[in-house]
Formats: sequence, C-alpha cells, structure tokens
Amino acid sequence: MANTHNLFEEYNREIKLDGDRRGLLKVRRDDLRSRIKGGFRELKQEKQLLLEGLNITIEEEMEFQSQGSYVMDTIINPSRKEDEYDIDDGVYFMGSRDRYSRPDPEAFHEFVIQSIKKGESKNTIEEIEDRSTCVRVKYKGVNGDFNYHVDLPIYYAINVKEPDLADTKDGWYTSNPIEFIVWFEDLVQSGFKAEFILESKFFEEEYKEWLNDRRKADHQLRRIVRYLKAWGDHLKGDMPPGVVMTILAGSDSNFAGGDRDDVALRDTLVNIKNWLELNGFKCPRPTTPKGEDLFRGYSDEKKEYFRNVLNSFITSANQALENPNQKDASLKWQKHLGSRFPTHLAKDEIEGAKTYLASPVIKSNNSRSA
Repeated sequence: MANTHNLFEEYNREIKLDGDRRGLLKVRRDDLRSRIKGGFRELKQEKQLLLEGLNITIEEEMEFQSQGSYVMDTIINPSRKEDEYDIDDGVYFMGSRDRYSRPDPEAFHEFVIQSIKKGESKNTIEEIEDRSTCVRVKYKGVNGDFNYHVDLPIYYAINVKEPDLADTKDGWYTSNPIEFIVWFEDLVQSGFKAEFILESKFFEEEYKEWLNDRRKADHQLRRIVRYLKAWGDHLKGDMPPGVVMTILAGSDSNFAGGDRDDVALRDTLVNIKNWLELNGFKCPRPTTPKGEDLFRGYSDEKKEYFRNVLNSFITSANQALENPNQKDASLKWQKHLGSRFPTHLAKDEIEGAKTYLASPVIKSNNSRSA
C-alpha cells in the first residue's frame, strides 16, 4: 500500500514555525514585555489606579513566564496570509494578598491594559481586547503579512508554583500552565524542567541547550499535534483549539508512535475517537485545574460536528493507507489537511514490490517513539 511518510515530512516542514519567524515572535513578545513593565512602573509611581470609581493601590511586583505551544514547539504557521500567529505569555502579579483581600480579577486586567497604554514601543498595536481569561494584544504586519496576537493570561501568585488565574467570568482559581508544559514534555521524554521557566535566571544556559536539543529531535508526538492543529486550521469554524488537540493526542496513550507519520496519525485518530466515546465525549485537563472538561462549553451541535469530521478523517486515512497509488492516497490526506499537503510531490504510480500492510490499532504505553 502507498507510503506517504515522505509527504508528511514535507508537510511538517511547511506548517512548522521556522527559526526566523520564531525569533521574530520572541523579539516582538519581549518588546511587549518591556512596554508593559515600563507602563506598570509609571502606574506604581502614581500610587493608585482609578478603576470604575474606586482607588486601588498597586502593591505587587510583576513578572512574566513563557507558556503554551511556543515553548512546546507545537505552534504552526497559519494557512491564510490574513490569519494570526498566536503566542501566550503569562503576566504574574507577585504579592501576599489572599483571594479575599486582593482586588477583583477585573482590576488586574485593567492594570495590564493601562500598563500597555502607558508603555512605549515601536510596534503599533492594532487592538487590545479584554477577554475573560486573558488580555489579547493584536498586531498587523506589513501589507497584512505576519499578523499575530499575544494572549496575556494574568495571574496572582503568593507561591509561583500555585498561581491564581484572574478570570473575570469565574473569579480566582488555581491554574498552573507550567504544569501543562511539564506534562507534555514528560510524554516525549525531552528532559524539560519546570525550573527552566520558574527560575529562568538560574537555568538560562541549560534552557537554551534544551531548546536546541528539542528542535533537533522533533519528536513524532510534536508532529502529530501539529498535524491535528493544521487540520483544525484548515476546517476553522467549530474545531477545538490547540490545547484540546494536544490533550487529545497525548492523553492515555492515544498517541500511537511508529516509523511512519501517516500510519501514526491514522492510529492516533482512531484512539482519540475511542477515548472520547469511552469518556462521554469529555476532554479532562491533565493538570491544574485537573479534570476540568475543556468540552464543557460545547453545545451538542458542536460536539456532533467534531464527531462527524473526526469520523470522516479516519475514513479517508484508512482509504489512503489502503490505496496502492501514492498520488491517490495523498489526495485523501489533502482533503482534511488542506492545500499545503504536498500532493504535487506524490508519485502517480502503483507501488510494486515495496508494499505495506497498515498495522492494527494497538494502544500501548510503550508506543511513544522519538
């Protein structure tokens, strides 16, 4: 049967964030950090911030912690020029006030917004959007190219390992995004330590070395997560966000590693389908707040939509793996992964002696491979 692993290798190169754009996003993120810090210093010098008629004193210090797909290297290039790169950067208010004596989450969101407005930067902000779990800062590139936004989830931390998220809808609750990075990096056995971020000034060189080794290895699970995200990027609409795709791929041995990415992706999709059915179509968060169902806010219609597109993807994946013609097989993959999947590189011929029988789906804790 047709082996399309080489096409997936090319597809991964197309969707993976390259070093140049990664570096540019880091520069832009650091510039926003400097802008916020500068504005925050001004607010602290003014002693008080007028918020909805209340004078609120700022006592806390501010820190930043990297998080999300940028750190885990599962971030992808968006498929459309007008779409945005998405990076997350945690803003931490370090203080000693408990949940009952500190201001409400809305105040800390406003602190960050006012800090952005007061701070100076050469990069022009298109929009500042106050969302329930973060402040989103949107930028537009030259001629609409390289659009991106930075999501700033805001935390209050007496202990940096147990921060409270400032959620303007649900209030304060413990949420530790670094735990999620540790969970994922443990799956790929990359050697990541929480201290790389929590105590960055002491582990700077070790962290740089880890980043270099991680990118060279490019573990298959990272690639599978990118493929799932690219699937969602292609379909848009009601597809789950990247954090859900990451949990679906990594939870309870759903990831089925192997020598070929096409077979690994098909088997992982089947495992995800079975796992969702077994769990009543829930996606429990594996880290704090542990057990939170990330499908909780999904309507029955949205769940049914995802169930249908997942089944459709599995059907096409099986057809692709059974088809002896690589060109025909590649078209099955492209249907779900979008025009960036390189069908133009596929051989329009039937494989002869080098046939491949697709492996059965086997769930095993020993199936993770680099």
